Amino acid sequence: MKKFIFFLILVGFSQAFGQTVDASGNLQTNSQKYLKEKANNGRLQGWYISGNNGLQFNQAAFSNWIAGGVNSYSLTANIDYEFNFTRGRHIWDNRVLLNYGVLRNEGEDYRKSNDVIDLTSSYGYEFIRNFYFAASTNFRTQFTDGFDYNVQDSITGDYKKISNFMAPGYLSFGLGVDYKPNENLQVNFHPFTSRFTFVQDRDLQFAGSFGLKEDGDTYLYEFGAYLGARYKFNIWDNISYDNRIGIYSNYLDQPFNMDIAYQGVLDFKVNNFISAQATINLFYDEDQIQRTQVKQTLGVGLTYKFNNTEKLKLKEENLPAPPTIEELEKSLNDAQKAADEANQKVDEARQRIDEANQIIEEAAPVENVD
Repeated sequence: MKKFIFFLILVGFSQAFGQTVDASGNLQTNSQKYLKEKANNGRLQGWYISGNNGLQFNQAAFSNWIAGGVNSYSLTANIDYEFNFTRGRHIWDNRVLLNYGVLRNEGEDYRKSNDVIDLTSSYGYEFIRNFYFAASTNFRTQFTDGFDYNVQDSITGDYKKISNFMAPGYLSFGLGVDYKPNENLQVNFHPFTSRFTFVQDRDLQFAGSFGLKEDGDTYLYEFGAYLGARYKFNIWDNISYDNRIGIYSNYLDQPFNMDIAYQGVLDFKVNNFISAQATINLFYDEDQIQRTQVKQTLGVGLTYKFNNTEKLKLKEENLPAPPTIEELEKSLNDAQKAADEANQKVDEARQRIDEANQIIEEAAPVENVD
């Protein structure tokens, strides 16, 4: 499976993204690069604010259906806001990503299908065209506890708890260089990345849980390197695919046992309020489980997006620069030249008309006078 993930890197590139969700919708590690960053030379000056609010609903119902089936429905809410600032060579991007979903099958209680809190802040200074000195931080956790529904206590009937709010919780800081030629392609290398994994639920504070060394430990510290990339492209006018990859190596413990995360998002835009989206998440982290975690989703729902692009365009610093004296003189000369050429053509046309009239007069028959 590791070879398969590296193959995806070769065929798809991807974005600085080291944290996804597992098959149960729970948290993995290090998504500090999960930003839709844009190249500085393509950004408007000032604060850019955008939001994407989504609500997806899926339902299945059966009645006297011979093939069988289970009545079910699910609801997922998504909030994705960006607050990005640009001033000269300085860029500061901030992102708030919140996801929560529930599902219910007939005969079962409500169960969580998605659960993410992801807050990211990244600063960059362009020192060479498209290259930035970068510093970033990310905080990530989940809203509620998560359970393994395949493991149930025979006495209490409770399912096995595997996660909770701040169990795990991830806080990371990274320094390095970003390459961002445009908003659809970027590569990030942060060789100085500190990461804290917090486990604040006492039921999960045992050795081996999210990499904890001893029973009762509340956090794990790691220091290593982060390499990430992103590539997004349009398949058709309203269909796009976004590849993201993130690789983290811990210098302090088995640096060759890298955490690898891949996310692919296929987005279908129906209109301004309806969209469909298919996602695939692959994740490998030996601190959680020594197997590749896979999550796939497909949903159709309502969406509402907004941004202040048009308002930013009206700001003085984003208006086109006034023309210089040389540019005005050139425009005047060009206009005079065009006028002279037009006048010449008019004169030529009048001359042809006069010649034509003369030919008509000469060809007209002379009337006989008695």
